[in-house]
Amino acid sequence: MTPSGPIRGSKSLSPPAHIGSSFKTPMITAAPLIRIDSWYNPYHNRTEMNLFHDPSRETRTAVNRTLCIRVRTLLGLITSLVLMSGLTHADDVMRIFLFAGQSNMVGSDAQTERIDEFPPFRGAGAPQEDVLYSYVLENGTQASTGWVPLRPLNSFGPELTFARRVKQQISSPIGIIKSAVGGTTVAFDWNPDAPEKGQKLYPRTLKLIRESLDLLKQRGIAYQLEGVMWHQGENDMLDRNLMNQYAEGLKKLIARLRVDLQAPELKWYLAEVSEKGIWGMDHRANLGVLYDQQQIVLKSDSRLRWVPTSHLAFEVMGSGQPHYHFGTQGQLQLGEAFANAYLQEVDRLPPAADRRFPENLPVAAKQRVRLFVLAGQRNMEGEDSYVDEIPSTAGFESLSHPQEQVLYRHSLGGGVAVSTDWEPLEPNEFLGNFGPELSFGARLRKSLNPEEGIAIVKFTHSGAQSPDWSPRGSLQSHRNLYQRFVNFVLAAQQDLSRRGYDCQLEGVFWHTGENDTYFGPYLQNYAQSMKQLIDQSRIDLKRAELTWFITEQHKQAPWGHSIEINASLLELTKSDPQVKLIKTAHLPHAKRHFGTKGTLMLGEEMADAYLKQR
Repeated sequence: MTPSGPIRGSKSLSPPAHIGSSFKTPMITAAPLIRIDSWYNPYHNRTEMNLFHDPSRETRTAVNRTLCIRVRTLLGLITSLVLMSGLTHADDVMRIFLFAGQSNMVGSDAQTERIDEFPPFRGAGAPQEDVLYSYVLENGTQASTGWVPLRPLNSFGPELTFARRVKQQISSPIGIIKSAVGGTTVAFDWNPDAPEKGQKLYPRTLKLIRESLDLLKQRGIAYQLEGVMWHQGENDMLDRNLMNQYAEGLKKLIARLRVDLQAPELKWYLAEVSEKGIWGMDHRANLGVLYDQQQIVLKSDSRLRWVPTSHLAFEVMGSGQPHYHFGTQGQLQLGEAFANAYLQEVDRLPPAADRRFPENLPVAAKQRVRLFVLAGQRNMEGEDSYVDEIPSTAGFESLSHPQEQVLYRHSLGGGVAVSTDWEPLEPNEFLGNFGPELSFGARLRKSLNPEEGIAIVKFTHSGAQSPDWSPRGSLQSHRNLYQRFVNFVLAAQQDLSRRGYDCQLEGVFWHTGENDTYFGPYLQNYAQSMKQLIDQSRIDLKRAELTWFITEQHKQAPWGHSIEINASLLELTKSDPQVKLIKTAHLPHAKRHFGTKGTLMLGEEMADAYLKQR
């Protein structure tokens, strides 16, 4: 498939005839930087920005429509030639990535104008002129007609931050080919046999890939197919007649595409269908079947890679219902998740910073170490609390630096990020977020005996719900957290004891579950679920009087039912004096979560609750 050699120089292209004397010759620099002048409009094929669309005219003749299509196609071809003429070096083998799937690959509910609201991704919506992009989306109304520079449309999928992240580690030119349609199934729509009942997306996608690659061949540009980024399965999961066929259908699709592209070693990166959205609750059993089907495919093929997603941000509706789609922030994070999986595969993923204490812990031998456990979901993990905003948050500026006198271990995102040893308490690199542990540790360190050690163990999964924490477990065993939680705490406690410290477990600090607050069946049983969790943890952690500090759901939280769930927890405190309820209504709260300032203040409230009951 790969041509014998890439083009060794760039050619000056003439403008389309209709542009006229105002045209300026495009400036082509050495690869991979490409500039295109104002005559090029990457949105030329979309009705709302069509250069040939005249809203004042209600009709067009068939001749005019045909002419518009031909001119539009010519523009796409010329644009592709301009873009590709910037690839001038013989060793610039272009890495081609295929993106495919349904609505969460399309980027439904991801809003371009909101990208800069999220500090880790400010500027991510800027055009990437050095990345080629060829796409057909939905029913074909959005199509690039050749290669164009990568930039967001009205919405966007994971391709934006994928390319941005990969470029940070790899200097080779990048091309992305994307075909995605919402509401589709592997059983019918993506079936390579293209049954009449389906949308025949396989032949459409194969045609897009071949035509895009042919344009590269025509210019003598060497390329290499690097992998398929796949996010799909929701609609197969919703149909009980289809969900148990998913593994066979996906294996068939993967095998056929490798044959048709003559790429037998082509890797696929399969993204998890997030358990954080509403389907993780009201279709929990179905989603569990889909997960099992995906694992069957993964185990059958050594060239497949798994991309976890349930820890990523997920949109919330105005009603408080967790969404069906990642939304803006989630899509930005999803792109980086795909990129990190690919970079790890090609040994280009930067190693995580080694934050472990270099030698001995900063606590004198045989001293007492007070151990605190922080656990929970979204707000405890730190969603929408940004490390970048700490230095500008009055009163908390210093917390962006390591707290060398506070020991810290963590397991975040249900095990996606796990520390291997004790390290100083400080913001980590996990999604650019932090939880209440920073201000919690700082407040305790100022208030407790300086000769005693303070250790914090944080175990969170922002995509979890109460059944995941049940000591009895659930039928969806891959989601079970309780035993992992207990084992993580015990391992930390035993390690401190092994080092010769007098380790005392002081309490568990828990933030009330957000999804549990919204979803009726979980809401009704939340106090009972918490009692089972608390009672069993006291047995397994061997601390009969272990105190649990539970922070309320904020009155401004979008999930609804905060009054009901807080009232049920208040009743729990009346029957168990070792359960303490921490008020939160007076704290700042952002649109969905506590946000940066609210989270920092929440940590102080948690510390104060502990200090008051000593």
